Amino acid sequence: MTFRKWAVIFGGAMLATAVLLGLFNYVVDPFGVFGDKLLKWHSYNMVNNPRLAKIAYLDQYHERYDSYVIGGSKSSSLDPALLNQYYGDAKFYSMLMYGGDFHDYEKTLYYLAEHYEVKNIVLHMSLQEINHYNVNSETFDPKKNLHAKVSGQSPAGFYFRYLTLHPKYSFSKLEGLARRAVDPDEFTQIKPEDGVYNKVKRDAEELGSIEDFLANHPDYAVPVGRLDASAMHQNVETLRRMKEYCEAKGISFTFVAGATSNMELESYSLKDLKKYWAELAEVTDFWDFSGYTPISSDPRNFYDSMHYRNSVGRMMLAYMFQDDTIYVPAQFGHYTTKENVKEHSERIFTKP
Repeated sequence: MTFRKWAVIFGGAMLATAVLLGLFNYVVDPFGVFGDKLLKWHSYNMVNNPRLAKIAYLDQYHERYDSYVIGGSKSSSLDPALLNQYYGDAKFYSMLMYGGDFHDYEKTLYYLAEHYEVKNIVLHMSLQEINHYNVNSETFDPKKNLHAKVSGQSPAGFYFRYLTLHPKYSFSKLEGLARRAVDPDEFTQIKPEDGVYNKVKRDAEELGSIEDFLANHPDYAVPVGRLDASAMHQNVETLRRMKEYCEAKGISFTFVAGATSNMELESYSLKDLKKYWAELAEVTDFWDFSGYTPISSDPRNFYDSMHYRNSVGRMMLAYMFQDDTIYVPAQFGHYTTKENVKEHSERIFTKP
């Protein structure tokens, strides 16, 4: 066999392999970037990377929704069904994303407003965002990257990368299908229909005393580590752009700071948080449930040291919408403005 003939056969084999790999990844679609038209297992895709899968899902079903919660994983506890009830005529969807930052929130807002009908935006902030901004765009990570439609990167390059992904991702999805046949709860951690975490089992568990809870959840006491305020000013300016954008588009904009545990608060400089709050309040009034509060010291109010329970989310919404049918502890919740932020931040960010 001549070298030329060998090279042609080898090149043809490589091309055929690449085509088969692309076809395999397209059909199985482990991240849902192609719409998951065959398997339609949207919950699996969202567990893999909600940033990607939710955009592909909404491209198909966005007419069901007209309002969105944007935020990191904590924002899941703001129940879309309750928001629909409180707003009266809204159809909310949760855009929760793992480890979200203000860069991701801003890009997501623009895509939603420019491609779908959007009447209301609820932007949820935890405290962790103070430490990072736009950290996932420098490298390719299929489990963390934004969708190209959101980030603005080249669609051709984006889809090519997901067509040529290592086949382990697609094989894992097929393996998951087999496991789901045995246990229907496999890969149902995110509910595609409203975008929030499925916490049915966690919410039904017996919490017991604080000692019982800590014994059953030893990971609660694991420190998060020290987080600096390196992204503070970028976050404030991004918040300003998002608020102005919504105002220009006639979109209702609500900003919420989520509840925090005493354990999480150990990770931050309280002096930095007071400064942060002052800058945020200069941009917009907001609903604040963070800091040292009546619920922050009891670990049973949290799934772990970083994520507050759905019951706390209901308290937050009840406070915001003055729903006296739901119990809300005194001193939990505050409508923060530039006029009252100094006194308020001094209270919640001073360790008792």
